Amino acid sequence: EGGQEECIEPWVAHLLGTMEKTGAFAAPAADASAAPAQPAPPVAGDTAGGAVVTGNLADGLASTLVLFGSQTGNAESVAGRIHKDISGKGGECTLMSMKEYEKIDLTLERLVICVVSTTGQGDPPDNASKFFRFVKGRSNAPTMLAAWRFSVLALGDTNYDMFCKPGKVLDKRLEELGARRFVTGATGLKGEHGGPNGAA
Repeated sequence: EGGQEECIEPWVAHLLGTMEKTGAFAAPAADASAAPAQPAPPVAGDTAGGAVVTGNLADGLASTLVLFGSQTGNAESVAGRIHKDISGKGGECTLMSMKEYEKIDLTLERLVICVVSTTGQGDPPDNASKFFRFVKGRSNAPTMLAAWRFSVLALGDTNYDMFCKPGKVLDKRLEELGARRFVTGATGLKGEHGGPNGAA
């Protein structure tokens, strides 16, 4: 894992800036006791694998899930920093290893940030292998992740041919399952809010 340190910081800064612009750090404060005046999404007040899903924002970005797939700890560390940054700005955020994906209610999460490293010959990390098999399942409906907006930060070493392959595969597959790309990176794929070069 590694080789992209100079690209991680601008990507994270862009992610946080975009979240701020879309109101993801708005304090849910007085929401706790009173019901919202307007019709709330069915996710309001529910929890999924420890992730509190408030549903208090019109665009559904009130809660963020940071998923990581890490072989040697680098991707986990980067994901932890992102989680800390989001929480520090007042955003509701849960940090979770991809091996725990079964705890996630796929219909409830709204903004999902995936940080994944590359191992072996372009393989996902051991703790992400089950999650990758799950999302690549042929029987998955093309709308399975329609409730998600997502961003993938892929880590790898440019000295290897399969540089960042797991992240690129995941990015493509999440879109195929109906998720909308929130911010993007070096792949040049269209994203709702664009993104700096350097990350898949």
